[in-house]
Amino acid sequence: MSEKEQITIRDDEGNEKVFQVDAMFEMGDHSYAMVTSGDNTFVMRIMDNGDRKQSLISATDEEIENLMDAYNIALDADSDK
Repeated sequence: MSEKEQITIRDDEGNEKVFQVDAMFEMGDHSYAMVTSGDNTFVMRIMDNGDRKQSLISATDEEIENLMDAYNIALDADSDK
């Protein structure tokens, strides 16, 4: 089993926490990452800030719902094979 990439995320108050990157995917015009730390899982939108810098912001409830719908459709299509 290969090791998953880990990233450090700094919150608005400057606190840093290490997260494991479980998945990265694109939908529409945006890229997303699913990250976990302990029992917490988050879907984050990846924002390009120029100069090869990126930041993560929380995906909206609507974005998460759309991503889960697309994921379930892909699972259904795969199980039909």
